[in-house]
Amino acid sequence: MSDLTDAEIDSICDGLVQNHAKIKYLERLGLLVRRKPNGRPLVNRQHYDATMGGNQAAKSNKAAGPVWGVH
Repeated sequence: MSDLTDAEIDSICDGLVQNHAKIKYLERLGLLVRRKPNGRPLVNRQHYDATMGGNQAAKSNKAAGPVWGVH
């Protein structure tokens, strides 16, 4: 099982500094959040992908870009 890194969680919780605030924000997103011994949030990567829709945002951005082929 793989978990999100601290940097990934910080990126998701951009602007939040306190660990408790990050946990509450992640829970409001519908994520199951556990605490590390140091108090930081711990989120399973598979659960995050399933809850947040995986890489669908990246796929939709790719499809919205220019088409560089011959039509």
